[in-house]
Amino acid sequence: MSKTLKLKTRHYRALPIDKAGYAEDVFELPVERTALIGLHCWNVGLPDGPEIDVNYVTGMGWPQATEESWRVMREVIRPAMDIARRIGMPVCHVEPDDFDKHYPQVPSRRTPENQRRAASLRCQSDRWTIVRTGELQTIEKRSTGVDLAKSPAARMKRAKIVEPMGDEPLVFYTDQLDAYLQERGIETLIYTGFAADMCILNSEGGGRPMLRAGYRCILMRDGTVGVETPDTFPERLATRYGIHRFEIAVGYSTTWADFQTAVARIDK
Repeated sequence: MSKTLKLKTRHYRALPIDKAGYAEDVFELPVERTALIGLHCWNVGLPDGPEIDVNYVTGMGWPQATEESWRVMREVIRPAMDIARRIGMPVCHVEPDDFDKHYPQVPSRRTPENQRRAASLRCQSDRWTIVRTGELQTIEKRSTGVDLAKSPAARMKRAKIVEPMGDEPLVFYTDQLDAYLQERGIETLIYTGFAADMCILNSEGGGRPMLRAGYRCILMRDGTVGVETPDTFPERLATRYGIHRFEIAVGYSTTWADFQTAVARIDK
C-alpha cells in the first residue's frame, strides 16, 4: 500500500498586492512520487574539507555561514535523508559540474571549449564587450580573491555527512535530474542545501529550473542558510530573503519539524 506524506507548507500570497501575506497549504504527497533533494552541500571549513582561507570568499563565504551550514547538515539535512531512506522516499544529490574531477562517473559537459564560451558570455552586454581588466577585475578581486586556483574552492567537494548512499543519484544538470525523476514518476521535490539566496533558487537542479520542468518545489526553510556576511548573519538577511523569494515565485516552504510530524503520521 502506498504511503502518503501529509505535509504542512506555506507560501507568500502576492496578490492582491494590497493584501499580501502568508498562506498555508497542506499537501498529501505519495512518498514514492516525492524526492528529497540535497543541493550544493560543500565541505569548505568542515572536518572533512579544506580549511577556510581568509583571503578568499569560497563555499559559504564567511565563517559564520559556514559554521551554520555545518550545523544544518548535521542536525537537519542528514537526519532528513535518513528518514527519507527509511520510508522509501528517493534521495537525490546535486552539485556543480566543476566537481567532475571528484566524481568522474557522473556525466559532465564541462569541456575546455564550453568553459571558454561561458567566460566569453560572462563578458558580454547588450551594447559592448567588457574587457576583463579595469573595474570588473578590481571588483572580482575584491569580492572573491586573487587566483582562485589556489583557493579552498579548488579542493572542495561534497561533505561526507551528506554523500549519496547506495544507488542514490548525484547529478550536475537539470536535465539529468529531470530524467531520473521522470523515470520514477516523481512530482514533488523537497529541497535542502545551499545557499538559500543563490543556488537553491537558480542553479542547475535548483528551484526555478525544476519549476519550469513542471515539478512542485518545497524548500525546508531550516534546512538551508544564505551566504551571510558578518554584518547580515545576526538577522539572517540573505537566508530570509532567499526563502521569501522561493515562497513567492518558486513554490512552498516547510520545516524540519513539520516533515518529521508528517512522517510520524505514516509510522502510526
